[in-house]
Amino acid sequence: MIDRARTAVRGKLVRAAREAAREAVQEARPEETRALLRQLVGLAEAERQRAEQRAEALGRQVEDLRAEVLRAQQAIAGYEHRHRRDIGFAGDVLALEETTRFVLEQMPGLPRYPDPHDTLRHGLRLVGELPGLVLEFGVGSGGTLRVIAEECPGRPVVGFDVFSGLPETWRSDFPVGAFAQEALPEVPGAELVVGLFEDTLPGFLAEHEGPVAFLHLDADLYSSTKTVLDLLGDRLVPGTIVVFDEYFNYPGWQDHEHRAWGEFVERTGVTYRWEAYSLDHEQLVATVLTTPWG
Repeated sequence: MIDRARTAVRGKLVRAAREAAREAVQEARPEETRALLRQLVGLAEAERQRAEQRAEALGRQVEDLRAEVLRAQQAIAGYEHRHRRDIGFAGDVLALEETTRFVLEQMPGLPRYPDPHDTLRHGLRLVGELPGLVLEFGVGSGGTLRVIAEECPGRPVVGFDVFSGLPETWRSDFPVGAFAQEALPEVPGAELVVGLFEDTLPGFLAEHEGPVAFLHLDADLYSSTKTVLDLLGDRLVPGTIVVFDEYFNYPGWQDHEHRAWGEFVERTGVTYRWEAYSLDHEQLVATVLTTPWG
């Protein structure tokens, strides 16, 4: 509205100047005529500059609109590609559906956390005064072991890892050697045991008696998780907290930590209760309720 008003005023000024110039020419007033002509030229030049500015602004708006249209087209094409042709995306969706079904059937109403470290902390809080070892299998860069050590001051906290990466392929994009570390992580308050679980755990258990109060299974693979449970399963006692770091919510989750745990409880008769899980990740917390060895 303001632009229309300005345009109307300029139009009136131009018409007035033209009329004054015409009258000056008719009345033979040359000086006044030249002054009015200069005024008309100035008004015309100002109007030309304003028109160029408007054209430039309009051109920028057109380019911005074209860019927005291109981005929208790319987003639509990407969405269509993911939902029609992207096998990886479809696999993730299927894994999410299977995980959601598992959660609704097995653990409705349980606490859930958006941050995996908060899921881990929930499990650590459940340990309470239960005596025993605090163990992690699969240390990697040491991030979760640091959380465990911080939450368990005064307890023996030990992390096991080969530190040369996965000993076998886990799943797509996680081949042999994934998670290899260039150097051992520094984890104040925790001891590191370097080597394959089957090589290091028997000797460790021979030197350390007593139950396991907290077990963090971050070994990813079925074979590695099974090895841990086979070797120290009889150290689990009523009240032991087990936290799985990759239990579900990825393609093939039924074949790894989930499978190893299911086979272990079926073979031994251990009973347990689910406690909490990660809302959009892979972590799950369980409490051991009973064991056949007391």
